Amino acid sequence: MDGDKQISREIKIPGTVYLVGGAVRDRLRNTDLDTDKDWVVVGATVEEMKVAGFTQVGAHFPVFLHPITNEEYALARIERKLGEGHRGFATDSNPSVSIEEDLERRDLTINAIAIGNDDTVIDPWGGLADIDAKILRHVSDAFVEDPLRVYRVARFTALLPDFEIAKETLALMARMRGELTTLPAERVWVEFAKAMRGLTPNRFFETLNEVGAVDPWFSDLATLSVAGLIRERWLRHANAVAAIGWLHDEDSVTKFCRRLKVPGKLFRLVRSVARHGQALCDLQEKNPSEVMRVLQLCHALRPGDAFARLVDAVEACSSTDLTTVRDLVQQLKQLRVENVSSEQYGRELQLRRLNFIETRFTG
Repeated sequence: MDGDKQISREIKIPGTVYLVGGAVRDRLRNTDLDTDKDWVVVGATVEEMKVAGFTQVGAHFPVFLHPITNEEYALARIERKLGEGHRGFATDSNPSVSIEEDLERRDLTINAIAIGNDDTVIDPWGGLADIDAKILRHVSDAFVEDPLRVYRVARFTALLPDFEIAKETLALMARMRGELTTLPAERVWVEFAKAMRGLTPNRFFETLNEVGAVDPWFSDLATLSVAGLIRERWLRHANAVAAIGWLHDEDSVTKFCRRLKVPGKLFRLVRSVARHGQALCDLQEKNPSEVMRVLQLCHALRPGDAFARLVDAVEACSSTDLTTVRDLVQQLKQLRVENVSSEQYGRELQLRRLNFIETRFTG
């Protein structure tokens, strides 16, 4: 933390500062996952942080941006459950809250470890032992108060493929199913998207099945089939999400993406895989007019990278080599016609493309 100490000296931070969360976990595991650094400040007030040059950004509890690094610094806090759902909490961030009290509200023991400026490790909940044993274990029974943690733990199984969930934690996750409907779609999407970037995205779906948490957010999906395809084809990132399109019809994909508020570019990719994936795989079996129609429906000849992303996703999800399809589209884009009027140009270009497909692709 030498570089962090230097920055701390340049900006006088009130109270005592601790590095917490995933950055600590990954440092103790000797892994470099480029995890964002999160900091907790003990013994400071909102006013003192502002005077030190920090910008407050937290709406529900005091979180601040560092004036140099732009990293997040949060005042140590305790939480009390007041109502249902992910947001039904009252928080207390007075200066007397200790680092141990702050760590107690966290989800898993491996995320409830802090490192002080003197490199002292604060581990009141046995996180170090669980890192060594490769166990995902809840900190306390207060775990059940936040239903989003069901998806967070499922996400960690995708990020940490050699870790297993403790049996007692699995039991608590199963108890929390009734509150999953209270979650905002945006928060579920964040956990899902992070899981798809993990080393084993299939474990996210497998965990949801194990604890009975497929409903309500993933209810249109054959989640175990998706998990199987991801595992078989080693899919990650957008291709892991595209597996949903490969295995489902357009209606199911559309319902899922709208429910989870999947961003537009990825939504269109997954829907295109559902609409056109199999047709692209069978393209060489079609006649020239059918080939042209499929390519037009896929917007293959338009500018941009949407078609290339579609072909990459279909190729990743299937066992089909689509190199010839890529080459065909590149060649069709380069075709031109000469000595025709502007009124005739479109028709003549279409005829030339059809002739090219017949002689070079399907012939």
